[in-house]
Amino acid sequence: MRWRRVAIVVATTVAVLAPAQQAFAHAGLESTVPDASAVLETGPPNIVLNFNEAVDAALSSVELYDQTATLVPTGLATAGSDNTSVQASVPTLRNGVYVVVWRVPSNDGHVVNGVFSFQVGVESGFDVGALIDRVSGNSTATSTVGRLDTASRLLALIGLIVLIGGGLLAIQAADAAPNRMLLWMAWAFLMIGTLGAFGMYGAKVVAGSPADGIKPSVWGKIVGSHTATELLWRMVLVVGLGVVLLTFARRAHIVWRAAAVVISVGIVLTFASIGHANTQHPAAVWIGVDALHLSALSLWIGGLLMLAFGTSSWLTDADSDRIVRRFSVTAIVAVPIIVATGVAQTLKLAGGLSDLTSTSWGRTLLVKVAVVTVLVAIGGVSQWLLRHDGPSALKRNVLVEALIGIGVIGLAAALVALPPQTVAASKVFTATLTNQGVIADVTVTPGRVGQNEVHLVITPPGGSLTPVVSTSVQATPPSGAAGVVPATMQAIAANHYTGTITLSRKGDWSLQITVEPTAGKSVVLTSTVPIPG
Repeated sequence: MRWRRVAIVVATTVAVLAPAQQAFAHAGLESTVPDASAVLETGPPNIVLNFNEAVDAALSSVELYDQTATLVPTGLATAGSDNTSVQASVPTLRNGVYVVVWRVPSNDGHVVNGVFSFQVGVESGFDVGALIDRVSGNSTATSTVGRLDTASRLLALIGLIVLIGGGLLAIQAADAAPNRMLLWMAWAFLMIGTLGAFGMYGAKVVAGSPADGIKPSVWGKIVGSHTATELLWRMVLVVGLGVVLLTFARRAHIVWRAAAVVISVGIVLTFASIGHANTQHPAAVWIGVDALHLSALSLWIGGLLMLAFGTSSWLTDADSDRIVRRFSVTAIVAVPIIVATGVAQTLKLAGGLSDLTSTSWGRTLLVKVAVVTVLVAIGGVSQWLLRHDGPSALKRNVLVEALIGIGVIGLAAALVALPPQTVAASKVFTATLTNQGVIADVTVTPGRVGQNEVHLVITPPGGSLTPVVSTSVQATPPSGAAGVVPATMQAIAANHYTGTITLSRKGDWSLQITVEPTAGKSVVLTSTVPIPG
């Protein structure tokens, strides 16, 4: 048995220490007020951020910097008209370039952030990119925080799965010390993982380092938020489960078993309520689906881990034959539930199956499906061996299944850290174009497939106060596509225009600005606008 315990420790360590990326955006920023790269006549009264799902405004940070990189005092971030927007009041602003640096926790437990600029009055030739680089360095937590957060999530999942699936087998067996030891190890994993998740959530909220995760001041900041509340409830329930384990000798009593089931269900719900399911509508239904998926997975893989790494008599003791065969039936029932709930969640979260390979979440899911398929195939062989040769023939198969099961848990933990759907890639375009003495400062934002806003300031040869006769903007699609797309432009001041243009595909669009500075004379300015896919 010793080499088996070494195997599970090695597999778990590899899974925990494997390189982990920080989570990409979960709540996607849909729009801002003012628009990114907007050129305004006067400063806005508020900075408003609108998202595609619920966010926690109370823990949000909205910072405003002027063009000297000096922090401009703003009001506290508060919820907008609903829980999908955040706003902060802004004092009277002088003319110049400003950068907004924001950080917002989404309701699925992840913290998203971003940066955008806008301009009050006309300011030509200023290097906005350099200003953004200068002020946005502290907008996210360190990469170590992301790694520790992923490790905490994995430890907690392993602990939960072993406690549920392994615990169900253990309460039916004789009081073998290895079974209880494995359950206590799983309990420790669950508690350590939950404590780590709580601390790293605080570190992400304050864009700090792992050291911030153990600061009471940071804990006080996040207490009361949805994610922190669920994690605190989980800690309480895990303590209760520890009391149940301490009274393991009473496991045959109906009250003991009822307490174990109720506490386990409560812990499962804390996982589902701070994951992707919590952002879907109706949330209660999808949290239930996710909880059922996790419960079935726990009964199956947790049982495999107990058979592989618990007492050595599982597969050799004649008295355990009934328990192993009962677990076989449990696995047969659990697998279809896992598949059905997994397909339902995929269709809901990803919006279908056609674009799974376009996201990290989808690709990770496909790997998980492939691994689970292998696991099911090996399980089929084990079922055949069980019927024909009995439990003693399953030793090698069960160990292989258990190790593959740990891989499934690792992939499940990775899926939680990835967004099912990515916000459309964008790249704000800004340029200063000149031709025949005409200067055009143009911005296309957000610079992505779909509708974009165009801001244009013209300086004719006679100076900015000399009005031009007319201005038009159009774009030609990337090579291989025919047609010209015009922008709908409106003058908001002398030689200052704003409008919209729809860029329907990724690639390099040819932008053409036609200016008539005086009657009968036209000047054409051109540039290339790259639209990411």
